[in-house]
Amino acid sequence: MPALPDHDDAAGFMAEFVAHQRRIFGYIGSLLPAAVDHEDVYQQTCMALWKKRHSYDPARPFFAWACGFARNEVLKHVRASSRGGVHFSAKLVEELEALVATATGRETSEEERHAALEACLAELHERQRSLVERCYKGVESIKAVAAEMSISPAALTMRLQRIRSALLKCIEQAMASQ
Repeated sequence: MPALPDHDDAAGFMAEFVAHQRRIFGYIGSLLPAAVDHEDVYQQTCMALWKKRHSYDPARPFFAWACGFARNEVLKHVRASSRGGVHFSAKLVEELEALVATATGRETSEEERHAALEACLAELHERQRSLVERCYKGVESIKAVAAEMSISPAALTMRLQRIRSALLKCIEQAMASQ
């Protein structure tokens, strides 16, 4: 009698997850302005991925599939934070949703987007690039960087928002020219 297919290939799923976990965390970091939120959203994403592991089709790219869950968890976090007294501007939420729409429409060209991001980061002024690296690598919090710069966290968040907008435009232009 032939063996039944294994619909719960936990080992195979875990191998895929482990191979992509750093990229998933980095992707979450690229969507959230506050480094302190990255770990929480990452944990929620991991739990959602594990719960839905049965729906993963190994014929599809794992990272693109996982990013769909990460986007949903980021949006949930933004909405919950807005209700909990930490208010994100409507413009930030709109930009995040636009970024989500852009990423969703281009899942098949992940490597091209990554290359475009690297090129666009290289075009930033050194001060802007340093600020992005400090705030989005998950090592320093927005609050700590703002205090060091003697500005409010809100002012720093606005600077980062402008830089993200410029990066998004640059990436879109780079992708359109390819």
